[in-house]
Amino acid sequence: TGLYGADGAFSWLVHDPVPGRRGNDAAVAPDGSLWAGTMRYDEAEGGGTLSRIAPDGTVSPVLDAVTVSNGTGWSPDGRLMYYIDTPTRRVDVFDVDGERVVNRRPFVTVEHGHGWPDGLTVDAEGCVWVAFWDGAAVRRYTPDGRPDLVVELPVRRPTACAFGGAGLRDLYVSTARTGLDAPHPLSGSLLVLPDLGQGMPGTPFGG
Repeated sequence: TGLYGADGAFSWLVHDPVPGRRGNDAAVAPDGSLWAGTMRYDEAEGGGTLSRIAPDGTVSPVLDAVTVSNGTGWSPDGRLMYYIDTPTRRVDVFDVDGERVVNRRPFVTVEHGHGWPDGLTVDAEGCVWVAFWDGAAVRRYTPDGRPDLVVELPVRRPTACAFGGAGLRDLYVSTARTGLDAPHPLSGSLLVLPDLGQGMPGTPFGG
């Protein structure tokens, strides 16, 4: 994990290479820390991690033995953290206890046929939006875990979602074309879905 300065110069924040492993999704917590996940290139079970990186570069392991570390986000009040390890077909939720998270439990269990949960974002109402790899959709869940909106997409592999644009009301969805024999022309594009909700301002990394 590295930083680019205002002059474009690069410096390492954390440099701990592990053969066969790479970074996969990260998010900044309300306290300005960076929560970064990893996975193995071969997607071997238990080969990934989730770590908290403090503004001073101190790394604290949070989860080990995850497989494909993916979406991470926080409730509007900062008291809950949501997290996806994709092969589990779950979105899990933790209680935030200072710099730690505790009491992991399922928030949503995804039915077969909906694809695989990938990236997520949390809106101003506390609803959790999840992009579904091989599911051709983004799905929104209420704060109590109920599905209440499905946004169908023309592409098979959406990867992540985030609010932006004027007033943070447009949903931006990244997509992939890798591994597809006949990808849709928009696969691999960044899609913009206007006026779909109300996002929250992001927190900059504190380092």
